[in-house]
Formats: sequence, C-alpha cells, structure tokens
Amino acid sequence: MTPKKTPPRTQAELDAYIAARPRPARNTFEGMYPLHEDLELSDEQVQIVLDYLQEVNFHLPGAAAHEFLVVRWARYTGFQFMQEPLEAYAIGLRCTHPGMEDQHTFIRMSWGQLMGDPEAIRLPVNEPVLASDMMTLARYRDTRTGPSRTGVNAYASPPDGPNPVPGTDFDLKLLNGALNDVLEQHSSGQGRDINSWWDPALNWGVALAGRYPRLKYFESKGRLNEQTLAALHSFEARAAQAEPALQELGLASAASMAESALRQAEQAENGKFSPRHRIRNPKPLTEQESGT
Repeated sequence: MTPKKTPPRTQAELDAYIAARPRPARNTFEGMYPLHEDLELSDEQVQIVLDYLQEVNFHLPGAAAHEFLVVRWARYTGFQFMQEPLEAYAIGLRCTHPGMEDQHTFIRMSWGQLMGDPEAIRLPVNEPVLASDMMTLARYRDTRTGPSRTGVNAYASPPDGPNPVPGTDFDLKLLNGALNDVLEQHSSGQGRDINSWWDPALNWGVALAGRYPRLKYFESKGRLNEQTLAALHSFEARAAQAEPALQELGLASAASMAESALRQAEQAENGKFSPRHRIRNPKPLTEQESGT
C-alpha cells in the first residue's frame, strides 16, 4: 500500500490505494430511477479513458494530457443534475506532473464510450476543474490546492508583520469578502431569491458570528496593533454604510453582533455565562397534553 503522505505515482499504486478504501455509497431514494450505476473500470476501460484524454488534449495548466492516473471507480452522474445527459459518467483523474501530484480533477464520458462503442454519444468536454476550486475559502488561499500553512502553523507567524494576535488578517479578509458578496447580491436586484441569496447570507452570518466577535474581543482588551485596528474600523464603517442593504436582505448587522458578543464575553469571564439548554427529544404537544 502507498504510504499515507506519498501520492501514488503509477496506475498500480493508485489502484492499490483506492482498493484499500471503501467504495462510496450511492443514495437512491424513492422516485429516483438511474439509467446506469457506478462502474469499476477494467484495464481496457482505463486505456479508453487515457486515449480519450489525449484525443481531446485534456490537461491541467502546466501539465500534459498523458500525465494522469485514472481512478477506476467511475461515478454515474446522469441522474444527479437536471441538465446532465442520462449517459454521463465522471471519471476521476490524478495528475502526475512533478509538483502537481496533489491536483485532482475529472472528465465526463458517456456510458457508451466506456463500453468501447465507436458510435457512442460524446459529451462536451468539461474544463479541468479542481475540487478545491469549489471550496468557499478557495479565493482566500495562497495556493490553488489549499493554504500553504495549515494546522498550528496557520497562525504561527502572521505574514504582515508582528501582531500580538495572529490570524486577524485572515479574519478581516473573510469579513470584507462576505460583505462584498452581500453588497453584490443586493445590487443584483434579486433580493432574497433563495438560489442567489443563500450563499452570501450564510457566509455573512458565519463570518459575523465567528470572526467578528473574536476581533472585537481582542480590541476591547487592547491587543490589536494600529494596522489591524485601522482595518477593523474600515470594515465597520463599510458595514454601517451597508445597513439598508443588510436590512433589506434580512441579515444581521455588525453593530448588534458586536454588542452581543462583548456582553457574552464579559459574562463568561465573570463565570456568569451559560449556554442555553436545549430540550432533547421533544414530544409533540398532543402527547404532552394527553399526559397531563
């Protein structure tokens, strides 16, 4: 088996790596009638995929079409997306170009292609996207596949100079980015349309409930340097100016969140704060009434 931190370098190593892990489960519910199922590719089918990659010159930027390993477990996607052809499969690919071994993508192919039918339907070739491109925090990271510093090292040495509170630069990036998304949603005129409103609303709520109270707490303790304080006050000025947009979109204001967070922090330090108790396994009102 391939060592945990060493990426597979050959098809045989990748096959062994995948074989040691459980197959992904396919949840099919009543009313869902997939035309095909997930498929474990044979050696011949792996070669079909490799040949197709070179035929359409499918490659990641900086790599070539022949620099891929094929994940043998092809996922049937034809019934998962409204506009996806019913014949569609997604075949996972792992790049082998030196320095790009951590970049994984996929290519769409039809069931007929995988069966070796020369007259099979050919799907439009998708862009070689990475899973990491779809992550919420992707735009804030310094490399395409993730942050260069992770774990305890993520906040160990702030990149913008000495700061008594590491990580505040990233807190402010998230807050300003979330506010930008909210303002963009408001200017689009789509209001609270769930298809476009949900993501900016969620990201704003998460940043405001987590990152902002942290900054306000350290500000109240005098632990932020001048540069961070100026950036924090700049964000607060923008948030105050955006109050009408926040209200129209049904979102919380930064001012009210800061006041609540500081009050809870003071109660916690004085030993007077306790989380709200939640009722576990609540009974329907009808049962409660019948039992009294």
